[in-house]
Amino acid sequence: MVELVVSLMIAGILAVALMTIVVTAVDGYLFAQNTADVSQKGQLALARMRNELLNATSISTATANKIAFSNAYGNYELERTGGVITLKQTSSPAIAAKTLVDNIPVDYGSDQLFDYQKVPFAGTWTTADDIAELHTIDITLKFEDYSGAFHTTVNPRANRLRTAPRLL
Repeated sequence: MVELVVSLMIAGILAVALMTIVVTAVDGYLFAQNTADVSQKGQLALARMRNELLNATSISTATANKIAFSNAYGNYELERTGGVITLKQTSSPAIAAKTLVDNIPVDYGSDQLFDYQKVPFAGTWTTADDIAELHTIDITLKFEDYSGAFHTTVNPRANRLRTAPRLL
């Protein structure tokens, strides 16, 4: 009888150790999967926003969470509202807002989605300035339950600034 109790205790200890290993492995897998999903979502959203803003020829609204711009294909708006970033075409034919990315924190902290800069060390660009003075649009993207941030810089090509990349 003592042998049976001892063997059951040893089996219980081994089962607890094995379950700890399995739970840790599953947690690691789920964390890696979530991180990969957030990374892919962030990279795709930044690439889309960058491509849309790259050929901007004019900007009518430039705030921390919204940019209304024109390019050769029409007028568009990129906007963060609550936890969602949307893109919509405002010129004819108007296209309803499409979600580029969701799961954005409602409280963005001191960061802003868009930041507009004149040539280096010349200050912040506003819509009162000529687009020729716009050197960069910095985009910072944050997600809920993700400690990092994604960042890209757009140099609009069509702004006639000599130091900006040119359209070919």
